[in-house]
Amino acid sequence: MQASYCRSRRLYPLLVAPLTGFLSGFILGEWNITIEAIRGKSIFTYNDLLQISLWHGLIWGVIGVLVGVIWSLLRPNKTFSWKHNLLASLLIFSFFAAWLLIQGYLNIYIFAGIFDAKSILVNILIFTLGLSLLIITIKRLASTPLTFSKLWIAYFALHGFLFFLALIFFFLPGKRKTPALHILSSPKSIISRQNVVLVIWDAVRADHLSCYGYSKKTTPHLDKLASEGILFEKAFAPSSHTLESIPSILSSILPTSHQVNDITACLSSELVLLPQIFKALGYQTAAFSFNPYVSPSYGYKKGFNRFFAPSELFIKTHKTVFGHLLERSSRVPWLFVLTRPLFMLSKKLTTINLGETSLHSTDPAHLTHHLISWIEHHYQRPFFVFAHYEGGHAPYLASPPFIKKFWPDGPFHEADKELITMVPESPGLFLPFQTGSPLGEADLEKMVALYDAKINEHDFYLGQLINFLKTKGLWENTLVIVTADHGEEFYDHQGWGHGHSLFQEVIHVPLVMSDLGFLPRGKRVKTPVSLLDWMPTLLSLLNLKSRLKLPYPLDGVDIKGLITQTQLSPREKPIYAELTQGNHKAYALIEGHWKLIKTIFEGREYVFLYDLNQDPEEKNDLAPFFHQKKEELLSRLESIVTEAQKKGFKSHSRRIDKREKEKLRALGYIR
Repeated sequence: MQASYCRSRRLYPLLVAPLTGFLSGFILGEWNITIEAIRGKSIFTYNDLLQISLWHGLIWGVIGVLVGVIWSLLRPNKTFSWKHNLLASLLIFSFFAAWLLIQGYLNIYIFAGIFDAKSILVNILIFTLGLSLLIITIKRLASTPLTFSKLWIAYFALHGFLFFLALIFFFLPGKRKTPALHILSSPKSIISRQNVVLVIWDAVRADHLSCYGYSKKTTPHLDKLASEGILFEKAFAPSSHTLESIPSILSSILPTSHQVNDITACLSSELVLLPQIFKALGYQTAAFSFNPYVSPSYGYKKGFNRFFAPSELFIKTHKTVFGHLLERSSRVPWLFVLTRPLFMLSKKLTTINLGETSLHSTDPAHLTHHLISWIEHHYQRPFFVFAHYEGGHAPYLASPPFIKKFWPDGPFHEADKELITMVPESPGLFLPFQTGSPLGEADLEKMVALYDAKINEHDFYLGQLINFLKTKGLWENTLVIVTADHGEEFYDHQGWGHGHSLFQEVIHVPLVMSDLGFLPRGKRVKTPVSLLDWMPTLLSLLNLKSRLKLPYPLDGVDIKGLITQTQLSPREKPIYAELTQGNHKAYALIEGHWKLIKTIFEGREYVFLYDLNQDPEEKNDLAPFFHQKKEELLSRLESIVTEAQKKGFKSHSRRIDKREKEKLRALGYIR
């Protein structure tokens, strides 16, 4: 009897710890969604509360199982009080969950991934304070039994009320403002019914394409398209970050205005996107995106009849939750080792094919196959297609035949595969960079070879798309545009990747278009242009500009004259780009041969000035020597930013539509 009683006491922690872990995780999820909803810029809303709270509860429940096992093994004969231990465990779990919530928000929204002395110090202080309070709490609970007092009744009542309130929001239909887009002509009366295919390669810098003078033959199909169409030699992205660049390309609105500048921000419903215009004009519209942040969950569904993207669950768990964890831990080797297996497991669990509009693979072959298939079934009516490919985005994972074409002398060894997924050491900061340790010359050469191979593979599938359009008899009536949302750096300025500076290598991008039959063939436009210009120019080229009325002026300019005219025309409006990472910001202005970069880092302002004619690689800062020019450009830059702020669109939260609910219901997340 005594042995049986002891065994039953061992089971108590195994029941109490998972239960209290689940409740604490569920409450953590409630507070997480509540904070995000109050912020008003998150992809999460009250509609997500049940699903995300359950997800947090399951994770903490698993942690509770581990705690319960350890508890029962270490203290097998300890007298167990259900009421005392249940409340004590819930308090400890809740304390720990709230502690992690505070630490997470600090690192995501204050430091934004910056790993420097200040962020380390603040994190150590919070960790020390939290650990101290946790130890004090545990010791106090060990000496003073916790009773089910009014405090605990209020504690549960608060969460019960919050959850009840969330359910009300859950069943209420979302109220959205619709943009005042007026079509001045009937779609049937519009003569120009040109098909449009907009291809955006992610993270592809212009100077690594053979049609832009690169020594290696990376883009033979794009070269041919440029030789028969039009190439813009100096095209610039509005940012070096996808989150800010893509909304600007599709809306011709500056990043400061559209305010989509962090991974939780969602497009404003008042922002008019290019596909909305085509859809209103009677076009069939479709989007294909490898990037979960350019997906319906972030507000990109509007204007598209169909949107093919990674699954909803992939976005929430793999990218949003574990992506943060992996990003922070990648700078701490021992923590990276612990978190990477969880990250990879979540990727396998969440990259499930959830229906015909979910891409279970984001490689260029899979995406191109879906794109061609969609066109084949919809070409009877004019169509607008937006295709966002991986392009040159890390990891630089290309198929072996493409790697062999660019790999340096010598065989491709198994050890070299680590270069595909490794992230070279990089400060990851705005200027002034902290000195990092770049790759050795041999490894850097191999890394660049992998990058070139990935671009070459994407060019191959661009060729397949073009061949399909020609074979199907659609080529003469289809405008194909190929560009990139930003470039990529390979220690050109002590950094690697993108999204941390505004130098030429990360904002100078390709822009190539096929001819429309009435435009010059093989023309190279030398005048600098911005990707913000593309939306008004496209509407002008297709004779649609005068047939619709937008609710606000666009920030880009109509550059149709540069395409149709034979002489070189100077640009009247300067090129502008910007970048936001938490509280750290950067701005760039290009006017003529001058380029100004202004960065705000840790409360300090830095200004750099370059002469692009004499110094195209931006190695010599002329700000100390040309004070008047610096102040002149600074004044112009501040004027642009001020006007953009006045025009600001309030980004808002996402609503789950019926189709998304069915996906979650099929997986058991909602009933």
